[in-house]
Parts: sequence; C-alpha cells; structure tokens
Amino acid sequence: MPLLDNLAEFVSDLSFDSLSAHTLEKTELHVFDALGAMLAGSCSEESRATCGLFEKMIPFDGERDIPVAGFGFAAPLPQTAVITSLSARMTEIDDIHLLSCTTPGSIIVPTALSAACYAGESGKRFFESVLAGYDLITRLGTAVNGPVILYRGIWPTYLFGAIGAAAVGSKIFGLNRAQIKHALAIALTMSAGLAGKIPTGLTSRWLTLGCALQNGLTAALAAESGFSGDPAVLDGPFPSVYGLDLDTGFLLDGLGEKFEIEEMSLKPFCTARQALSSIEAFRRLLSTRQIDPESVEEIKVTIPQQYSQMINHPTFPESRMPSIVSVQYQMALSAFDEEGLFDLQRKNLRDDDRIRGFIKKVHVITSPEYTALFPRQWPGKITLKAGKNTYEQEILDPLGSPVHPMNWRDVEQKLKRVTGGILDPAQVENLGAGVRTLKRCQKLDDFIKSIPVMQQGE
Repeated sequence: MPLLDNLAEFVSDLSFDSLSAHTLEKTELHVFDALGAMLAGSCSEESRATCGLFEKMIPFDGERDIPVAGFGFAAPLPQTAVITSLSARMTEIDDIHLLSCTTPGSIIVPTALSAACYAGESGKRFFESVLAGYDLITRLGTAVNGPVILYRGIWPTYLFGAIGAAAVGSKIFGLNRAQIKHALAIALTMSAGLAGKIPTGLTSRWLTLGCALQNGLTAALAAESGFSGDPAVLDGPFPSVYGLDLDTGFLLDGLGEKFEIEEMSLKPFCTARQALSSIEAFRRLLSTRQIDPESVEEIKVTIPQQYSQMINHPTFPESRMPSIVSVQYQMALSAFDEEGLFDLQRKNLRDDDRIRGFIKKVHVITSPEYTALFPRQWPGKITLKAGKNTYEQEILDPLGSPVHPMNWRDVEQKLKRVTGGILDPAQVENLGAGVRTLKRCQKLDDFIKSIPVMQQGE
C-alpha cells in the first residue's frame, strides 16, 4: 500500500473525541505558545512587508476575505495563513521537534485558525487539524533525518510545510480519505526545501515558508474540487529527487496511537534551539555560584559537532539573525542585559565594550560524546574560569524539552516578556483563557475577534 494511503487514513480517522486529556492539554499549550508568537511577530518588518506585498497583488476587499488574526483587517484565506504563520515563525520563540528539526507550531496553528474561520468550523475540528499537521511534518522530518539534512542546505520545515498545511486543510474542509490522499500528493509535488542563505536585508526566508503553506491549502482545495495527485509520489519519486533516505519505520510507527506534539520542545526566550542548552548552563552558573560577569576570564562551550558552525560566531553580530544564533552574543546578553534575550526584533543590538569584550572570551569546542547524543538531545556544557576558580555546568535537556517541560505559567510569562510594550499582561492572560475555551466553540469567529489587534509599526 502506498505510504500516502497510511497518512490519509490517519488524517481521516483522527477524532477529537478519542484524544486523551493529556494530549489535549499539550495541544492547548502549543496553540497558546504559537498564537503568542504570532502576535509578538506581527509588528515586525517582515510581517509589515508581507502585508504590503500581498496588497499589491491581491486587494484585501473581497467578499470571501476573513479576519487576519491580530492585524485588524481581512484578506483571502491563503494570504491570511501566510501572514499569520510568517509572523509567528520569524520570532524564533516557536516550538521545535528535535528528531525532525522542524518547527510545526508557528505554521500549523495559524494556518488551522485561518482555515477553520474560512470554513466556519468548530474548535474540535481545529484541534484535529492541528494534530494532523503536527504529526505529518514531524514524522516526515524524522523519517528523512531532518537534523542532518538541515546542514546540507535542506530546511525540513520548508520541505514538509506544504504537506502539513494540506493535512490541515483536508481535515478542516472535510475531505474523504481518497481526496486527502490526493491533497497530500499534490502538496508534495509543490514542495521545496531550499531557502538559501540571506545574510543581509529583508530576508525572504519566512516568505518562502509561508508560500509553502499557501501551496498546501491550494492542494487541499484542489483535491476537494476533483484534482488528482500521484498516490505513489512519497514511495520513490519525492525522496529520490532530493537525495533522501526515507525511513518508513519512523514515519508509520505508532501513527494514530501516539501524537508527536507530546515530544515537542518549547523555547523560554528568543534563540536558536541549538544554543539553548549552553545559554541555560551559563545562566545557571551565574545564578547558583553568584559569579560576577566582570570576573569571567574565559568560557569554553562544549557542544555536538553537528551544529558547532551554526552557533559559533566569535565576532559581534551585525544583524538580527546572527544575533539569535550566536552563542557568544547571547551569553553576553545573559551577563549584562538579560531582557535582550526577549527582544524579538533586535533592531538595536546591544553594542558596548562589555558586550564585545565578553564575546571574545567565549570559545566553542566539540566533543565525540555530545556528537553521539545528537539529535535525540541537543546538549551544551560550560567550563568557566573566573580568577582562581573554574566552574562547570552541563545541560542535556534545557527548560522546554519533553523531560523538562514548560508549563502554562512558564509560557504565559515568556509571552508577557516578549510582548512587553505592545500587549498588556492581561491581554496575554485573556488569550490563554480563550485558547482553553476553543474546544467548546462551534465557530471560531468570536475567538478570532477576541485576539488583540496589534498596531503595525509600533
């Protein structure tokens, strides 16, 4: 049986009424986190530029336009999904699945919200579509060894964003099993995994990911209208085109019995997940040993070989994205400007002699032991020298990992800090309360209307 038959059966049979209380609680938490990220990112340069781009191409005044949650205007379904998903993803505070190296929350949750509003669907159907999208993206990303192909230049989330959105659309639009299979097949033929490296200027990285979601929704609507795809595309043609090995064991094991959303990691602040363990280890040393950052003479950061080049930046970052991946810069912020870790926009990077001097003290090395742990764990160890003393701290599973999870209050406090100045704390609390009522909503219109409208350009 073609693999897409298995995936279509899973999407078709997924039912809210069969979910455990634990799975539903996890899903609500990740929905809250993703929508908070969406609001935090909605005032970004990337979000405003995308809105302007779409207004040039498609006027936002059609009868079928739907509310763009948090933005205060309406747009066609595909553009609504792109704008809201892009806003969440660009923040780098969204969730991540380590084994697949995918970030499904920021793209699946806003897409599901937009599609459910468009179709007039219920909160229960919304949650079904979210779980379907999460599972397809993470299982496919794991099956092709996403953490390894990322460093070949293939972005796993982008590679499987379209099929994840197609699963969302298929569930929301009520497609039957045969139609779902065709929607998934069409989406795969619209997929691409290459985003390229954009060192400066307004990056197209998030826009291309958003367009993948647009393709996925198009695939679902096309299948509903009778268009067909190649049902065997996943069994050979798709992986061969990208030079991938597809492990069907990872893809199908426990499908429909356990949900990958329970294996997701959350981020406590804005950072590349690859740097998080090392930053947490450093912050813990400062706190527990009462170390004066000014007294630090040298820091050795031990990490897996796989992502050493990604986060090792021994010079001052010149733009937003390098500041988010640089372990040196983020440790300097931890030492002298902790609130800078929660600054998503990074328009004015903290630049002074203390920051630049501290960056020079941080040296990244790799170890075979940590390299072997990857990708099940993304660890970091700090060896810190201050005067006559040497301190060491290892973090294998930082806050937000499945074995050290963030709870509702943790996520709420994170969102309050990253939206400081653009949302009142009460608005964040109300957003969370609204998410917890979604399962009882017959239509999502009232929930979307309750989402705060962000003032663009703030």
